[in-house]
Amino acid sequence: MALHARREGVGLKYETITILALAIIFAGCGPETPEDEPPGTLEYEIPEARFYRLDRRLDIVGVDPSVDRSGCGFLTDRAYEDLTGTLEGLDPNAEYRRSDCEYSPNGLLYIEGFANGPFACSWYCCHSELLPMVIVYWAAGSSLYGPDPNIDGEPYVALEPDMPCPE
Repeated sequence: MALHARREGVGLKYETITILALAIIFAGCGPETPEDEPPGTLEYEIPEARFYRLDRRLDIVGVDPSVDRSGCGFLTDRAYEDLTGTLEGLDPNAEYRRSDCEYSPNGLLYIEGFANGPFACSWYCCHSELLPMVIVYWAAGSSLYGPDPNIDGEPYVALEPDMPCPE
């Protein structure tokens, strides 16, 4: 009887260890959690990067981190006014499309609450009323990849140079 009880205890111990091991293995095989999204909403997207904005904060997330740079900054007064001023003048029900472009635009402009979005739009081909917004995102991206672009003979600084985003 004592031998039988001892065998049951050993069997129970191995059973418990086996169940725990399987639970640990299967817990690691669950669905992957997506990487944390930056704060704000997706407002512009090109093949190389996605642009998320939360008020004046702009996060640029490279699509392929091994090739495309990511960064964050705060919009300058000029860039913020170009974005918000343009947005205030738009009609949420209008159709902002261009069909006369030589090249198909590779960017998408998302404007929350607009009936006909997202809008196909790149700095070289965009409806004239949306263009100031795309120029802000283009200039912000350019400042990550190189010098600030020149527009009408002046540097267009879209991101505050001395205001990095908090970690």
